[in-house]
Order: sequence, then C-alpha cells, then structure tokens
Amino acid sequence: MSSLSDEQLKKEFLRMDKDNDGSITIDELKNYYKPMQEMIGVSPQMAEQEIQGLIKRLDVDNSGTISFEEFKLFCTRR
Repeated sequence: MSSLSDEQLKKEFLRMDKDNDGSITIDELKNYYKPMQEMIGVSPQMAEQEIQGLIKRLDVDNSGTISFEEFKLFCTRR
C-alpha cells in the first residue's frame, strides 16, 4: 500500500472539517461516516460503536476534536 501525501491527507481532512476551523468535531466525523455506513447496511447501533472507537483512536489528546496532526498520525501509522 502506498502512503498518502500530506496534500492528499489535508484534502481528506478538509472534506470532514465542514466549518474549516482546523479541527474535526465528533459531529463532523459522524456526519461524514454515517451515510457510508447506512449505505452498506450497518445498524445505527453498530455505526455508533464504530464511530466512538474511531474517535478514541484519533483524538490522542482527548480534546474532543481531531486536529490535522492527529488525523495525519492515525493515517500514517503502520
């Protein structure tokens, strides 16, 4: 698997950061992932569990939001 460039990561980050404040809120993350999960038939309860698990892995500093650096760290881990 090839690694993503900073530019590609930033583009994806900005797709989730709807208010362009430099961080992804829990609501922005949910709004991004829930439609995809609904499309593939994931139950609302399972979708919520998956999103909560993702937040725990992404929000390293427990601030309640995901910075670009946290997002980048998560996406570039091997």
